[in-house]
Amino acid sequence: MVIPVAMWSPKMLRVIFLLVLIQWVFVVSYGKKGFSRGVRVGPEPKTCIGIVPNKHRENVVSIRNFGALGDGKTLNTKAFRTAISEIQNLNSRGKGGTLLYIPSGVWLTETFNLTSHMTLYLAKDAVLKASQDTNGWPIMDPLPSYGRGRELPGGRYISFIHGDGLEDVVITGQNGTIDGQGEVWWNMWRHGTLKYTRGGLVELMNSKDVIISNLVLLNSPFWNVHPVYCSNVVVRGLTIIAPRDSPNTDGIDPAPMSASKTAM
Repeated sequence: MVIPVAMWSPKMLRVIFLLVLIQWVFVVSYGKKGFSRGVRVGPEPKTCIGIVPNKHRENVVSIRNFGALGDGKTLNTKAFRTAISEIQNLNSRGKGGTLLYIPSGVWLTETFNLTSHMTLYLAKDAVLKASQDTNGWPIMDPLPSYGRGRELPGGRYISFIHGDGLEDVVITGQNGTIDGQGEVWWNMWRHGTLKYTRGGLVELMNSKDVIISNLVLLNSPFWNVHPVYCSNVVVRGLTIIAPRDSPNTDGIDPAPMSASKTAM
């Protein structure tokens, strides 16, 4: 039914006037500011671009150079720890840092520590697989902010890939996989046989200028990515996978951080 204009009530006229005014304001704002999709409210969204620039490394070494075998059976702990030691030596003699290249294959290892000014790079189809021997996971002190283990009193198991007091660290690749093989840890938690709090997949402590990107994180024993007491951390482009009933396999758990930026 159409109501003749002569019969419009004053209330109806006020409503129509307000609607026209709102539309006019929107059109004027659009024309002046050049908004592409409506009106933006508040400041421009911040991105992780520029917070921690990616680094070109002066040196490149392959884990194969240290005797590692990517057959999924050989335990390569010695090779990884020797490689990190060599990276420290290379970095002490020059600038630009060092990239540790992990080729395609399945590289079984116990836990290892990173060092400053390095890139851990996993190629396409590279799988960095954690040993399921829990005796090979060292015990470390609880975080000061907790004062005890997260799950049990006392210490905690170290993370699979760990770093403390570092700067300029990149963990990235062509969507290679870091596999924590967490089922043994989940079962210990379920059966009440854990002696200490479980370790996560990747933990950086007291560190700055960190990038973790373009990886698949699979079956972490506990939290997947745990930057704690860190600054200038960028986490992006991760695929994190674990069964629905796996306990506490949080994706990204940033703990107390400094006032610097953290982008995810």
